[in-house]
Amino acid sequence: MKRFLLPLSLCLTLGLSSFAQKKPNELHYTSSQQQLITIYKGNIFVNGNKTFVLPTDPIVYNSRRNKLIENGRTVFLFLEVEDKPNKNKMYVFNIDHSIADSVAYAIASDVKDYDHDGNMEFGGSEQTAVYPSADSMYYVASKFYEIKKGRITFDEELTEKTDTKINGVYLKNATANTVVPKKKGQR
Repeated sequence: MKRFLLPLSLCLTLGLSSFAQKKPNELHYTSSQQQLITIYKGNIFVNGNKTFVLPTDPIVYNSRRNKLIENGRTVFLFLEVEDKPNKNKMYVFNIDHSIADSVAYAIASDVKDYDHDGNMEFGGSEQTAVYPSADSMYYVASKFYEIKKGRITFDEELTEKTDTKINGVYLKNATANTVVPKKKGQR
């Protein structure tokens, strides 16, 4: 029995150390143009050159939303970042000639064709506090962007459609404290 204790304790020690792995802190991508993109501890490297540094390292490295999306010859890097206590955000970078240029900042969401117009969109709305009146609510403003012809632009049509669905009305310049009447049947 004693001769099995040493190998057993060794196996337990090695097995437990594999459960105590460090949180991932790097990502690696290669574009169709053979650009090598590495994200390591909040730094973005393109072809070995440090091209962008985040002030802290809020990146959610294990997020399925971190990805490269190519539109024509344009390469976009999407990174989900923590923004507690708010919803996570999405940093979007244009990768061009070994440079990462920040081009958008939005609510973290899947990148897909939400409005079936043939273009990929992303974005959403922040959480709002409950308004203390039973017949009113704070306006829940959303903001969506779309990838079209190698550019990222504000998608006003999808934003208006989403805001109207959620709030019953679209207010182009609503602030965080804008109050609207609740739609019929809305809680």
